[in-house]
Amino acid sequence: MKKRIFVMSLCMTLLISIPFASMAADKEGLKDLNGHWSEGQVTKAVETGWVNGYPDGTFRPEATITRAEFTKMALAADRLIPGSENALIYENDFYQYAYHDPEGRYGEETFEGAFDEKLQKPLSDMADHWLTKQGWATIALNYGMLVSEDYAHAGYRFSPDKPITRYEMTIMMDRMLGLVNPANENHKDESTGFADDKSMKDWQRGYVIEAFNAGVLQGYPDGSFHGERTATRAEAVTMVQNALDYMEEGIDEGITLKSTNHPLYQFHKDYSGKVSCATVQIIDGRIYVPLDRCYMSCGEYSDFRQYDDDLKNRSYKVDYQLIQWAPIHQGLEVNQNLDSKMFFAGTKNRAEGSSGKLFFTHKVEGSYWTMDTAPRMLYGHLMVGLKPVKKTEETKNNQFPVQTVFWEPNSKIAEIYIERIYLPFS
Repeated sequence: MKKRIFVMSLCMTLLISIPFASMAADKEGLKDLNGHWSEGQVTKAVETGWVNGYPDGTFRPEATITRAEFTKMALAADRLIPGSENALIYENDFYQYAYHDPEGRYGEETFEGAFDEKLQKPLSDMADHWLTKQGWATIALNYGMLVSEDYAHAGYRFSPDKPITRYEMTIMMDRMLGLVNPANENHKDESTGFADDKSMKDWQRGYVIEAFNAGVLQGYPDGSFHGERTATRAEAVTMVQNALDYMEEGIDEGITLKSTNHPLYQFHKDYSGKVSCATVQIIDGRIYVPLDRCYMSCGEYSDFRQYDDDLKNRSYKVDYQLIQWAPIHQGLEVNQNLDSKMFFAGTKNRAEGSSGKLFFTHKVEGSYWTMDTAPRMLYGHLMVGLKPVKKTEETKNNQFPVQTVFWEPNSKIAEIYIERIYLPFS
């Protein structure tokens, strides 16, 4: 593997939602960045608005950054900001795939061959920390930016004010980008190519390789990685900005995304409409769409808050469709009455019953379907890459998970046809 200069970096006061006018002023005032190796990426981050400097006009690029500060910065860059529409699903514990309430109303038997995931345990030292009080910790755990099991050896203590290491930032960036599955599966016994590769633990190598391949990190001039070292602010911001550069590839704000469904039973009307708050990407000829938003927008429960209230009250009688996210394994489950489909980020070919497949919860012959291309993550949403086709007599009934999207390049309208099943409850 080629060696590059290690480019990871972080934020200072970690301010967000600041007017761009003051951003520009702060950029001009970051006097201690002039000529610094991180100047380009840090300046881009400041101009975008997810990071800022100190009131005295400095950035302090060589100062350290804590675990809590980096967590907040990564979430802010990923647009998973407490109270925002984009973070809504992750502020709600019911969105977790593994969630079971104390009465067991939502617990289901796990069938042989089905995917299952343990519920994230709470971090034991976070109840009174600002990261929790401001809402960031809940989002980090429910999305999977943080995995509490990583801290089981320390009694689930996160130690939020401890300086973060390069390894820790690398893992969080892989989680931000949906690269957990390939990091864990695709690099067995593979060298990272760094001079200090042999000092790395086996499980660390896959994360380092995936982040390197995505352009998120690089090495020191001597060819080493030094993942155990504490990170500087400059390294942290640079790493996050590099992750954004990779994540935001092919975004086309001019595309209108629509979803359409046709129910199996005819006591509901067909639905066709614009998918709300959807960002679309075109990468390597594929159109990537946010699958959760497509399902949530194509029916009665387009607003998650209303949807979740109905779930808890069990007040709905006809439509039972639940969208849930598995934060540890980065999988999106679509539960539609009789079956559940699971989509995993980062992988398209995996063994039966594990990641990278689209499959039913109930083990049914032929239910494990390989995706044509690996799903990505964008701003906390799983993006599936679909082949653009024109709607014709031959293609008009191509309901997802047939891996196509109807595409009109002149009008820039993409339409995904969602299979929906409506059955009354007994």
